[in-house]
Amino acid sequence: MATELISLGILFLCAIIGGIIAAKFKQPAVFGLLLIGAVIGPSSLNLVQDMNMIKMMADFGAILILFIIGLEFDVSKLMKLGARSILIGILKFAIVLFFGYETTLLLGFSSKIALFVGVILSFSSTVVVIKVLQQKDMFSRREVPLLVAILIIEDIIAVFILTFFSGIKDSSIGLISTFEHIIFSIAILISAYIIMMKILKYGVNIILKNNSDESVLTFLSLGIGALFSYFAFYLGLTPSAGAFLAGSLIASLPNAKEYGRAIHPYALIFTSIFFISMGTLVNFKSVESNLALIGTLIFTIFISRFIAIGFLTFLLANFKNEQPFFSSIAMMSVGEFSLLVAKESEKFGIGIDLVTITAAIIFISAILMSIGINYSESLHNALNSKVPIKTKLKLERISNYMRKFFDQLEIENFFTKKLRSESKLTLMLMIMALFTFFILRRVSSMIEAKYHAIVLYAFYAISAALMLYLLNLVYKRLKALHHTLSVILTNVDNSKNLKKCTRILNNLLFALLLFFSAMLFPFAMFALNLNTWANVLPFILVIASFYYIKNLVILIEGTHSNSIYSASVAAAKF
Repeated sequence: MATELISLGILFLCAIIGGIIAAKFKQPAVFGLLLIGAVIGPSSLNLVQDMNMIKMMADFGAILILFIIGLEFDVSKLMKLGARSILIGILKFAIVLFFGYETTLLLGFSSKIALFVGVILSFSSTVVVIKVLQQKDMFSRREVPLLVAILIIEDIIAVFILTFFSGIKDSSIGLISTFEHIIFSIAILISAYIIMMKILKYGVNIILKNNSDESVLTFLSLGIGALFSYFAFYLGLTPSAGAFLAGSLIASLPNAKEYGRAIHPYALIFTSIFFISMGTLVNFKSVESNLALIGTLIFTIFISRFIAIGFLTFLLANFKNEQPFFSSIAMMSVGEFSLLVAKESEKFGIGIDLVTITAAIIFISAILMSIGINYSESLHNALNSKVPIKTKLKLERISNYMRKFFDQLEIENFFTKKLRSESKLTLMLMIMALFTFFILRRVSSMIEAKYHAIVLYAFYAISAALMLYLLNLVYKRLKALHHTLSVILTNVDNSKNLKKCTRILNNLLFALLLFFSAMLFPFAMFALNLNTWANVLPFILVIASFYYIKNLVILIEGTHSNSIYSASVAAAKF
């Protein structure tokens, strides 16, 4: 007991020192906490020797930090995020994942290690981005709202990724059974979330009527967090997912701001526990032996962020001049979710110290981001002159076209309302079809064990008919959704031709589908345990996606040519 108490005291004392170090160099607290944690850890000064206690504190800190992040995720606010930020957020994750995955494979590591590295590089740090931009008086820039929305999308993706890794540890039960277990577990957890959301509003009012002390709010919030964390663990998922949902549940309450104020004093303690505990797991010898890998991955982050953030914000958000460069550098720092993923990798026995490598990457990438953010304009001036004017004009025309399309999607009118209602209905039908498939599969296993083959074949026939019916409903809803999107696109396209707009939309959707399939193919490699030769497939998919992108550009360019022709004819008549 004495050893544990001393170790705990050292952790808290050093958390203060880490905060002072970070403040001294005008950096976010995460720098100082990771650094001081590494210094006092077993691989350095060895002031904290109890590894079981360290790992327990890291697990505890991970749950608490996800709970704190969840407090910022009110579901009603999430529903208001635009299609543009959602698409950029998902594409950014997928592109950086693929770059990190392929780079790690080229360095001679296994596909399992490559997947974890790709995922680790994909997440930007919400804490570092916001803190650095505030310190440099850049938080009021026009790009920031979109970047914050992308960070929110990333955090949601991160929760699903952690859930995926925690649910797929046992590969002996088969891929479909594992996937089925994950889906059912998530469904049960979300159902509990919805039920609690209904009950909690009434329960909280009763509690507050009898006791209005602020401490009640704190203990109630933490109690819900602990309950959901345990429930997620009981379902075979990561406790962090339950903590995140618990935080979101608190954020959805009418008096959520009061809960936020009650929890806020403890937020620093929670995050400090996590970062300093993760810092103690850092092994300096591992950093030294993996310097080449760390350097290569930092370069990969630099290149992939410029493609995934710079180009996408230019193309879809119409960011001009140095704005794409500013956005790319601002999102360069690797985030706290990356440490959680690295910690999750230890359960797979991949044979490499990803916690240490991730901590080093977080440290270096955040420093580069903090310094480089001041030079976005200089970088733009240096590279802008090297791009041919013809290429620049073509990209600007496509960017303007895509911006107008997404602007139309965010305007409140009859068609966008119809689009949202159709999207919700389609999603519900798809979920229903998926759950029906899993339920029928389980029932068929029961029938196979107890009844005659004739009964089993009859059940298969009924099941096939039911699934075909549901899939037909999904197809009809998707068709209606596709038509509504085509109509919305006619408000953007100068031709106002529905047939042409349908062709533009088809090419865009096929390009996105093939591109996403290619970028997320590493998950298929991991889940299906495919051979190395299968890595050729994503490159084939990328080539196929570029074919549709080329057709899309031709159609948009045709629209531009027609608009110039129409303008010249009108001028001649005038």
